[in-house]
Amino acid sequence: SLVESEPMTFEAMTTLFFGVALLAAKPGPGMMTVATKAMGEGLGSVLAFMVGTNLVKIIFFVLVVMGYGLLPERALVVSIALKAATAAYLIWLGAQGFKKRDPDASPHESILKKKGFTENFTAGFMLTIANPFDILFFAGVLPAIFKVQEVGVADYALCAFIIVLADCVVALSYAVPIALSRRFIPRAFVRNLNLVASLGLIFVGLYIGATALPATDMTTVMP
Repeated sequence: SLVESEPMTFEAMTTLFFGVALLAAKPGPGMMTVATKAMGEGLGSVLAFMVGTNLVKIIFFVLVVMGYGLLPERALVVSIALKAATAAYLIWLGAQGFKKRDPDASPHESILKKKGFTENFTAGFMLTIANPFDILFFAGVLPAIFKVQEVGVADYALCAFIIVLADCVVALSYAVPIALSRRFIPRAFVRNLNLVASLGLIFVGLYIGATALPATDMTTVMP
């Protein structure tokens, strides 16, 4: 509830930071998409994608703290529908990369046809909101590190900052080196990076779609 409360302890903040960092470092569609976008489109696309993913994580955090209780069976249909929508969107986004390829482009930066902020933001938002592991993570971890019923307004802001910071530290730790390495790749190969990025997005979309097919409970739709 939004009431005055005792400040969060340093131990609670540290636990939340490392918990979110480990969640972000978990191999899966999110990490693969960040790496693919860093290689094919650069840090701008990665940052837009991360805005979408972190917005959902903050929403999940708030829902859990405020007593969000829509779990397993009742949320299964919604989770599968979101999985399917996300899979279709990422496959479509990857297909657009093939259409936008320009093999005759001469400037180094224009070779990599960048997708807009809205497309990258939407991809990050949908990918994360379709993954029940994030909200289950918060539902399981938060009660163990502080009293969720006593979270105040300042704590909401502090936790949101910690969540974003932890996710950014992990994602940028491998996105930045990948993005910078593009400068040293031969021009002929750089022309094909958009194809690699597009194939990566399609692969992620297919993977997400496949995880939703045999779903019988919430844990079976977690990548």
